[in-house]
Amino acid sequence: MSAVPSGVTESGRIKSRDSARLVAGSCGTLQPEQLGGLVQCLLYHFKRGEQGDGAGIPNPEPGHRGAGGGLLDCGGCREPLAEPVTLRCGHTWCRRCLRKSPRCLGCGEAAAADVQSLRPNVILSHLMAKWFPAEVRRTRDKIKLEELVAQCRFPEALTLLEQLELKPSDVALQSYRAESYAGLQLFKEAIEDMEAVCSRRPAWPEGYFRKARVLYTMGLVDEAVQSFLQCLALDEDFTPAKVEVEKILCDLLSPVLENVKGCLHIRNKDLPDHLSTNVGCFRMAPNSIELKGDEQISYVPNSAEGELACPSWTQSVQLLHRVENLVGLKRISSAPLLSCQEKAVLMKRKLSFSDQEIKETDDGKSKHQKQDSEQLFHSSSSERTITKDLIDASDFECSLCMRLFLEPITTPCGHTFCKGCLERSLDHNPLCPLCKDSLKEYLENRKYAVTYLLEEMIARYLSEELCERQRVHNEETAELSNLTKNVPIFVCTMAYPTVPCPLHVFEPRYRLMIRRCIETGTKRFGMCISDPHNGFTDYGCMLHIRNIHFLPDGRSIVDTVGGSCFKVLERGQKDGYYIANIEYLKDVKVTGEELDKLVDLHDEVYAQACKWFQNLKSRFHIQILQHFGPMPERETDLQGPPNGPAWCWWLLAVLPVDPKYQLSVLSMTSLKNRLIKIQKILTYFSSARDQSK
Repeated sequence: MSAVPSGVTESGRIKSRDSARLVAGSCGTLQPEQLGGLVQCLLYHFKRGEQGDGAGIPNPEPGHRGAGGGLLDCGGCREPLAEPVTLRCGHTWCRRCLRKSPRCLGCGEAAAADVQSLRPNVILSHLMAKWFPAEVRRTRDKIKLEELVAQCRFPEALTLLEQLELKPSDVALQSYRAESYAGLQLFKEAIEDMEAVCSRRPAWPEGYFRKARVLYTMGLVDEAVQSFLQCLALDEDFTPAKVEVEKILCDLLSPVLENVKGCLHIRNKDLPDHLSTNVGCFRMAPNSIELKGDEQISYVPNSAEGELACPSWTQSVQLLHRVENLVGLKRISSAPLLSCQEKAVLMKRKLSFSDQEIKETDDGKSKHQKQDSEQLFHSSSSERTITKDLIDASDFECSLCMRLFLEPITTPCGHTFCKGCLERSLDHNPLCPLCKDSLKEYLENRKYAVTYLLEEMIARYLSEELCERQRVHNEETAELSNLTKNVPIFVCTMAYPTVPCPLHVFEPRYRLMIRRCIETGTKRFGMCISDPHNGFTDYGCMLHIRNIHFLPDGRSIVDTVGGSCFKVLERGQKDGYYIANIEYLKDVKVTGEELDKLVDLHDEVYAQACKWFQNLKSRFHIQILQHFGPMPERETDLQGPPNGPAWCWWLLAVLPVDPKYQLSVLSMTSLKNRLIKIQKILTYFSSARDQSK
C-alpha cells in the first residue's frame, strides 16, 4: 500500500485544515486548486480499493533508459527521443514528457520551472538526425499530430494519421487517433483504440490519461475520473491529470443557480438515509438544504472529529451523482449523453490494467494468457541497429579540449563539455563558451551532473577510445598528485608550519590550482612569497586545505593550515600558475650535552615569549587571538616535530617582522639557531617598549 497523501489522515479522512478550505470555498466560489486535498483523498481510497480487489496497482514503467527500449529511446514515452532535453540532474527526456511532470522522471529532482526555456541537447539531436533520420521525421510528425489534436483539428489529424504507417506497437499514434475519433463523436472507434492502448501498455500513465479524456468527451464522467485516478496511481506527479480531476470535482460540487427555477426545498427526510448523513465527501447540515433565490448550498464539517469523512471511491461517485440529480449540479460535458444501453455496449469491452485475456483452446478448455506488452511495444526498438560506419569519435569530442568527452556536462543552453573544461572556462567567464548564455548557476551551486546518456553511449560504442582517454587522464592526475615534483605554488604571503593561513582566491589560475588539489585528493600546495628575480623565493611552506567556501561569483575563501617547510630545487609553470620540484626540510637533531643546553635555551625563550604576549595592549591581544588563536603549549619532546615546536612558528607569525627576516628563520634546519633568532627579536621589542614608557 502506498504512503498516506499529505492531505489525508491515516484513516483516509481529509485533514481539518483542508476540510475548512473546502467548506470556505463551497460557501463562496469554489476554485479547482482548492480541491487538491480531495483529489489526494480520492486517490488514496482508489489505491486501497484496487488493492483490495486483488488486482493491485501495476508497477509504473521504469523511468530510466534501457528498460526494454533502445538506448536512444525516451524512458518516459518509450519512443525515440524527440527534442531531447538534458536536465540539471543529468537525465535526458523528450521535451513533451517533461511537460507532464514538474520533476525528473528518473530521480525525482525538480526540473526547471519553464521547460520550454530548456534547449535541446545539441549533441544528442545531431546523433538522432544522423543515425535515425526516418524516425526523427516520424517523431516530428507525431509532434505535429499532437498539436492538431490539442487544437481540435481532428479531421486534419486523421488525415495525417492515414499518411503515417500505424504499427500495432505504436500506442501513441493510436491514442491520438482515439482522441480524434472522440472529437468527431465516433465514440465506438475511440473506445476500441483506447482499450487496445491500455491493454498493450498497462503501466503507462499517459495511456490512462488519454483514455480519460476520451471518456470525458463521451460524457462518461465517472469512468473518466476513474481513469484519471488510475493515471495518478501510476504517477502521482502527472500534473495534467491532477488538474483535470480538480476541474471535474469543482464542477460537480459547484451548484448552478441559474439552472434552478423557482424555489427548491429539500429536507433530510426527503433524502435517502445514507445521503442525509454523508453526501460525496461532505458532512451535510443536520436539518436541511435550501436553495432560494441567490442562496447557495452550505456544507458543515463534522465538528466532533474536526475532519470530513471520506467514503470509498465507488460510494463517492454514486453519491455525487445522486446530489447532482437532486439539487441540479452542473453537467460538465457538452457532448450528447449516451443512453444506458449505449454505455453498456461501449464499456462492455473495458479492460483494466490487470485483466487477462481468456482464449478458447482447441480442446475447448479456457486458459488465462497475459499479454507480453513490453515485448510487443519494444519489438520495433530492438530492430534499430547502429552500424560501425555511423559511429564517429569526432561526434563525441569536447569543443574546448578537442578530445573525447570525459564526464560530459550539458548546460541548460544544450551544449556539452567535459566537466574539467567547463570549470576552467567558468574560471574566466561565467558564460557558455559557445552561445554566451549565462551559466552563473554552476558557480552558485557548484553542482555538475554528468549527462548519463552520453556517458553510456561513449562506453558502449567507443570503449577503446574511452579507455585511452581515461588512461591519459589518470596519468595527468598522478602527475598532479606528486608532492615533490611539479608541486603547485601559490605566490602570496608567508606561511608557517601549524599556523592557520586563510586565503581569498579570485584569480582564474589559482581557482584551477585549488580545484586540482581537491580533485587529486592531496589537498596540498606550496606557499611562497614573491621574488622579483625568480618569481618566488627559494623557501616556502606547504599548506593543507581544511575547508573551502565558494562565493556565488566564483571566488572562494580557502581555509588552510601550514605543513612542512621546503626548499625549491627547480621552477616551472603549468596552465598559468607556478610549479616547483622541492625537498622538505627537517631540523637536525642533537643529543647529550647539546640537547640539555637546547632545552634550557628553549625554556628561557618560551618564558620570554609568554611575558611579551601578556604585556601586549588589549586590542592587539584580542586581534591576535581572533586571527591566530591562543599561543600553543610547550611541547614535551622538542625534537619530535620535523620543524620544531609549534609555538615558535605561531610567535614568528604574530611578530611584526620584515618578511625577509622571517624567511631567514623559515629556512633554518637548526632549532637552536631558530630560538636564538626569536630571542633577539623579543629582546628588541621589549627594549623598545621600555624606552617608550
